[in-house]
Amino acid sequence: MISRLADVGVRVADSATGALSAAGLPAARALGADRDAIRPYVESSEYLVDGAFVNPEPSAPGVTPDFQVALDMARGPGRPSRPVLVTVPQFDAEPGKLTVTWLGHASALVELDGTRILTDPVFSQRCSPWQQVGPARLHPVPVTVADLPQIDVVLLSHDHYDHLDMDTVVALADASPEAVFIAPVGVAAHLVSWGIPADRIRQADVWQSVSVTCGATSLEFFCGPARHFSGRGLTRNLTQWASWAVVGPEHRFFFSGDTGYSERFEELGARHGPFDLTLIAVGAYDPSWPEVHVDPEEAVAIHRMLSGEAGSDSVFLPIHWGTFSLARHAWADPITRLLPAAERNNTSVVVPQPGGTIDITARIGTGLRTPTWWETSA
Repeated sequence: MISRLADVGVRVADSATGALSAAGLPAARALGADRDAIRPYVESSEYLVDGAFVNPEPSAPGVTPDFQVALDMARGPGRPSRPVLVTVPQFDAEPGKLTVTWLGHASALVELDGTRILTDPVFSQRCSPWQQVGPARLHPVPVTVADLPQIDVVLLSHDHYDHLDMDTVVALADASPEAVFIAPVGVAAHLVSWGIPADRIRQADVWQSVSVTCGATSLEFFCGPARHFSGRGLTRNLTQWASWAVVGPEHRFFFSGDTGYSERFEELGARHGPFDLTLIAVGAYDPSWPEVHVDPEEAVAIHRMLSGEAGSDSVFLPIHWGTFSLARHAWADPITRLLPAAERNNTSVVVPQPGGTIDITARIGTGLRTPTWWETSA
């Protein structure tokens, strides 16, 4: 009876939010599609259980979040002590073979075999439906949408606000009219609700793939596993979450999105690796949620699963740290833990500053000029 009443309450809230969205209220629009709009995009998925997506791994023991967690977060332990070095990137007229520009958090512009792929773009001041409240940036965004070159593919991992920002993707759709949006099943419903044409969107479920041709270059996007969750409103897990393996004619890279530790990455590496470059989340971990965010040592282990015999020839670029304070660890803790773990495991790591660019093949670029830049702000 209680669960039925709760379900009715959520549906009433969804209806009210939908009405506000239709009336043009920005915060309501930013919530995205409701469950009824999402359903047609996901109803054929084999990963749905009673209408929601689930992680196949068993739950791990953790510390139940309580008032102390909220109090700790309010103290702002994840803030830098000094302003963060930010570089304004300069992009060549033609995209490179394997170049990456880290734009903060999970946003990176990867140039792959003459194409440009932008991951989880979030350029707003806050990762929230309301720009007046919610986690705020700890450093300026290195570049605006208007300053970007033409994007071929916008690659999305899931629908959380720190990975899917309405204002940013709508601006990108206008600024790069030929760009294709690729997302896990269900996320397309949000994009459509924001006015992005359905024929510009491709979606895939875990272990499925999407093929895209950009000019004369064909790319394969393999939807991989992730151990996480989704949701932009009162109800969680209506849409899928995923990692991505991106394969071009000559090079390939991996993008983790958000994930906890999973040995399923070994299968992804066996199927589609080894990768020349991995972009793996290293921040926002906490004892209260060990299942959904890897710590730096686990991130190295995932990189090793994906790299196989490539070993140190595969480059690991850490993402999902330093831009928003989303956990109780110190601002620089992800990197101070990551680098020793990488050294112990013979793993090549590059840590560009926000806006820093690295040519992975030549090992040159603005992202390598100040290798310990983060120590100044720790």
